[in-house]
Amino acid sequence: MFKKILNTFGTKILAAALNLLIAIIISQTLGDTGSGTQSLVLTSITFILIFSEIVCGASIVYLAPRHSFKKILVASVLWSGLIALVMGFCIRLFYPKLDQDLVLHVAILSFISSLSNINFRLLVGKEEIQKANYNTLLQPVLLTLTLVVYYIILKHTDIYGYIIGLYAAYGSTSLLGVWMLRKDYANLRHDKDKHYGPVLKDLFKYGFLNQTGHFVQFFNLRLSYYLLDSYIGRGQVGVFSRSVSLAEAIWIISNSIALVQYARIANANDRAYSQKLTLDLSKICLVISALAVIVLALLPPQVYTFVFGPEFGEMAGIIRILAPGVLFYCIFLILGHYYSGTGRYQMNTFAALCGLAATCILGFTLIPRYDVTGAAITSAVSYTVNAIFLFVFFLKESQFKGRDFILRKSEVQNYIAELKQHFLKQNKNNE
Repeated sequence: MFKKILNTFGTKILAAALNLLIAIIISQTLGDTGSGTQSLVLTSITFILIFSEIVCGASIVYLAPRHSFKKILVASVLWSGLIALVMGFCIRLFYPKLDQDLVLHVAILSFISSLSNINFRLLVGKEEIQKANYNTLLQPVLLTLTLVVYYIILKHTDIYGYIIGLYAAYGSTSLLGVWMLRKDYANLRHDKDKHYGPVLKDLFKYGFLNQTGHFVQFFNLRLSYYLLDSYIGRGQVGVFSRSVSLAEAIWIISNSIALVQYARIANANDRAYSQKLTLDLSKICLVISALAVIVLALLPPQVYTFVFGPEFGEMAGIIRILAPGVLFYCIFLILGHYYSGTGRYQMNTFAALCGLAATCILGFTLIPRYDVTGAAITSAVSYTVNAIFLFVFFLKESQFKGRDFILRKSEVQNYIAELKQHFLKQNKNNE
């Protein structure tokens, strides 16, 4: 498991570096307004995926060991196609502020992305973490290459370089996922069982519970973008979205740990083991994330204007406001994957609803008055409320105490020894 976490973390760090480069290229080329449009395109794709992943989301990881590959695949693909069609129409109808010629691309890209995610989660469900990581890494690689050619070499200055890059990234990872699962795909025709009732029931049961939480959490994390676009302007969306993306990069640590944690818990039946694993991983995550948050919060405004452009100097202040909430949310991610791995997705939904209440109350109050500063305060409070909810319930269920989340000196020494042992083993294998 330790090796899988390191592999996942390394992959996500590289992906984050590429995503930062993507943000820099778009910010320097298109400015704050173009960055705002790019953020709204990506956010709209994410919005459609929330509904698509009612069937083809994280519940696949939980159900992959419990149902046949063919049944999960067929149900997921058909559902994602239907959702892309319906939600694309809804965005066109109810959010006219997004350029209408972009809406068709958003719908198609959401479907292709969903296909890629289905293969990714089937790999995770089989605990093929390394393959899943390589598949994920291909997306930012291809997107970065496309942007370099379109914006730097060809010197275009419109949003369509980003759109073309998304087609290349999502399409290629979908095909790579098929190749990685080629043995399972080759056996599709041999599965004569056409009784899809049980798998559909489970996909909807677990998927609906999980995605209800994701739906609420989407508005928790991204409602501020739409409020800024409506009350202030597209440029402020660009500045705020860059700040949020950079601050949320801290969650790479939590997500790297949580991905392996989720796959392990989903394949385990021992609740006490799952709770102890979650506690241990939470402590590691908190310490590492705290160090990263401190470094990010100390960066001066000049760094952001140099990297992203003159319109982005406000990022330093926004990130400092977001920092405490971002750190608390790391705990939410680990605890949330514990509840997902044990099939209790409703806990994440309840936590997200508490956060959404804070987002709505503060967002509609602070953003019209304080623009990006109000949006940052809203997000920080929402992150914290999410984490506190799950933290309290986890303590009650597990019988752990709050002080148990503090990393002890002996545990640090054990982790360092395990790291040394891992790298020594790697060196011997390389020799």
